Amino acid sequence: MTAPQPLIFYIEDDSLLMNMYQHLFTVHGFAFAGAKDFETGQALIAGQKPDLILLDLLLPTRAKWLPTDVNVNLGLDLLTKIKTDPINKNTPVIVLSNIDESEVVAEAKARGADDYIVKAEVLPKDVLKKARQVLSQRGVELPDDPKSE
Repeated sequence: MTAPQPLIFYIEDDSLLMNMYQHLFTVHGFAFAGAKDFETGQALIAGQKPDLILLDLLLPTRAKWLPTDVNVNLGLDLLTKIKTDPINKNTPVIVLSNIDESEVVAEAKARGADDYIVKAEVLPKDVLKKARQVLSQRGVELPDDPKSE
């Protein structure tokens, strides 16, 4: 019997990034689910327990979807909800954002982010590597990586 695939949640409003990471993680043996706004992210997390959450901080609400309507506080609030939820409080969260301001990074870590990655400074394969590392440290059985070199 094989172990179940580790489940990755990604909360990200950019469809291109969502699709890219969905492909990357599923090709490497992970289960994957995504949400594109604050409310959908809340519902996704409330419905099940993932093994790892990737979280963008600049999120829209369902009612406002224009790029000018995204708000860093929504991502930080969602992080707080995750880390205070009895079911998911121990779920590792990697913030994956293009905000590279020390105050925001510090606030995310203070609210419980396990790591903070600036999207523009990292390759997708490095995000996968970091996710595998965090999951391994948490004792999650990782899938054999069919794409390992």
